[in-house]
Amino acid sequence: MISYVSPDSSQHADILLTPASTLKVVTATAALKQLGKDYRYTTSLSIKPSEQGMHIRLHMRGDPSFTSQDLVALLNKAKAQLGSKVASVQVDDGEFTGHSRSQGQVWNDIGICFAAPASSLNIDNNCVNGNLKPGKAGQLSRLHVSDSGLINIDNQIVTVSPSHPRCEQNLLVGENNQYSLEGCIKADRSMMPLRFSINDEHRYFSTKLKRGLARAGLSYKGSIAYQQQLSLYPERFSHQSAPLLDLLEYMLVESDNLTADSIFKTLAREQQRAGTYQQASEIVVEQLSDMGLDLSRAQIRDGSGLSRENLISANLLYQIMQLWQSDPQLKALVDRLPLAGETGTLKYRRSVTRAPLKKQIRAKSGYVNGVINLVGFIEKGGQLRPFVLMANGVSLNEAEATAVRKRQTLHPVLRYEKEWLEQQWQMLN
Repeated sequence: MISYVSPDSSQHADILLTPASTLKVVTATAALKQLGKDYRYTTSLSIKPSEQGMHIRLHMRGDPSFTSQDLVALLNKAKAQLGSKVASVQVDDGEFTGHSRSQGQVWNDIGICFAAPASSLNIDNNCVNGNLKPGKAGQLSRLHVSDSGLINIDNQIVTVSPSHPRCEQNLLVGENNQYSLEGCIKADRSMMPLRFSINDEHRYFSTKLKRGLARAGLSYKGSIAYQQQLSLYPERFSHQSAPLLDLLEYMLVESDNLTADSIFKTLAREQQRAGTYQQASEIVVEQLSDMGLDLSRAQIRDGSGLSRENLISANLLYQIMQLWQSDPQLKALVDRLPLAGETGTLKYRRSVTRAPLKKQIRAKSGYVNGVINLVGFIEKGGQLRPFVLMANGVSLNEAEATAVRKRQTLHPVLRYEKEWLEQQWQMLN
């Protein structure tokens, strides 16, 4: 099924389809209208002195850009004020509640970094890097994890000969950030980069916080307590994220799901509602409806597009692109989309990496199995032409898939996309 909309033509424009990451343009629209371009996440550290040492409360607000370096900087401020002795550590983790992943996410994505949980305790992308290298045939592969103190992986992937007919690797997710890798890897395979999502946010964050305390020279051997809605102690320090417009640019260019879902939940919290996917969905529908858009049939389960239950029409996405052109507050988003052949998810998209489309397309892509979408603008001579092109139910036979994988031919949908976009480009004077 191919659905498209342009200024002078459309096809199947009102059929509900899986948007995948093109849903991020919906999230960006709602966030910029509600929160404003200068909105910042504020992570606070509050302290209270005592004879036993200082009592620390860390108030986490789900900042998707928060890092260990930011945490240590906060702790250093506290140390400079009250010394190195710590009596207790509490963490407020109540900003986001309910499930940390949306309804309708594919279960076997859970251990992969692009599906990292959107948590109140976001830190360092909730992700751990690694890689897998083949050994000698018949032996186990060699697994490297960037930080084995954060996750534990039982590697049972066996190296097989290059002539082995088929190999696949399976990641099994257990409790307490325990994982198992099973399957095989061919002996002539190059290094396979891996990125593991954490699944026990409290265990992961506790390790990060204990390390941060040590790096800041703070002595504490007790446990870390988690509680929702902790009040602030009198002495307070804070860390602020970059402005929302910068976070949205990162989300759009890199198609970052953690940023998208964290911002999505924040929309609910800033309306004094529970920080859940359900409440955020209702907020987004209400907001866009107030802007004159019809979302009565749309299904929005998250802000990232990871849920396979999301359903959006090409016509709705096209109307949002028109809003980006006409609304002064939203115009800033146009230049923050990936640029064809240059940045983000369009840097290597083979349909747009050559003239006349290279550097002439600003668009958000959306891809999951069976879905290839593109939403944005064609630029020519200072003119912007909005477009939406969605392909759902995409399936190749084995010969086609092999040829595409070996880059012997362009994917049929991308070939169609290239030809269609070139036609649109020609229509601009």
